[in-house]
Amino acid sequence: MSIESEDVLIRRADWPADSELMRQLRETVFVREQGVPADIEWDGRDASATHMIALRGERPVGCGRLLPDGKIGRLAVLAPERGRGTGRRLLEALVDAATEAGLEEVYLHAQQHASDFYRRAGFASSGQPFEEAGIAHIAMRRQLLRPAPEGFEAGVGYPQPFADYAVALCRSASRELCLLSPDLDHRVFDRQPLVDAISELARHSRQSGVRILVSDWRPMVQRGHRLLTLARRLPTSVRLQQLTEHPDWKGQTLLLRDRSGILWQPGDSDKSGFWEPNSRAEASHHRDLFEELWRHSAPHIEFRSVPL
Repeated sequence: MSIESEDVLIRRADWPADSELMRQLRETVFVREQGVPADIEWDGRDASATHMIALRGERPVGCGRLLPDGKIGRLAVLAPERGRGTGRRLLEALVDAATEAGLEEVYLHAQQHASDFYRRAGFASSGQPFEEAGIAHIAMRRQLLRPAPEGFEAGVGYPQPFADYAVALCRSASRELCLLSPDLDHRVFDRQPLVDAISELARHSRQSGVRILVSDWRPMVQRGHRLLTLARRLPTSVRLQQLTEHPDWKGQTLLLRDRSGILWQPGDSDKSGFWEPNSRAEASHHRDLFEELWRHSAPHIEFRSVPL
């Protein structure tokens, strides 16, 4: 497994071969910078863990590990690299590794000042804050999306794990996403992991495109919405339009990835959805509907960028 982005390569590390690089990173960040005692940092569990390392060129700039029981930890990023997305990509790689291993959830002990970082990645707090190695922490957990099934799957719970399936579909897109929703339900679509995945696709190339179609603009404008903010920032690659009414639209929610992935929920149900990760034939029918609705839609004045 390797992830390349913005000149940073994130790959699965081999503990015997890469241990010295990761030791240097963790000594710098945890032992010297944060004052974690060395006997706590080196707990004897690294040999059984899955490790990820971030490299800028040949220089190691970050690392993290996943224990067999699903605990993510030792996420260390050098100070000059922070705020550039390296930590987020390391975390995503560890979560992906847990999913591939068949784990149902991951958990971690987040330093309290960094809890928002993990919350944006889909983790939820569990219990009360506590002290670990002299630093305030809080336990956080995240349910994992089950591995993509073979063929059509019905009965996907709404809003979860429907929301996680949406993130997975967006992350796997290579060129295009089409999203149809009555009001971009905040529980499903106003989530940072999904917005990050859509943003990454939109910036991937000039051929990449995202189209979002809604009927009721008021909730997202009045409450604020991450996808509205993204569409205002990237209006040429993330296009947001309104459809007032159409006889073929029964209020369903639909997410199409490229020309083969589908996630949808009937308009008369708030409990379950349907998932088809790889069917060009099934996607073609839904795409025809989306194209018809898109032709009858138009931008709304409230979707325009707000001048500073």
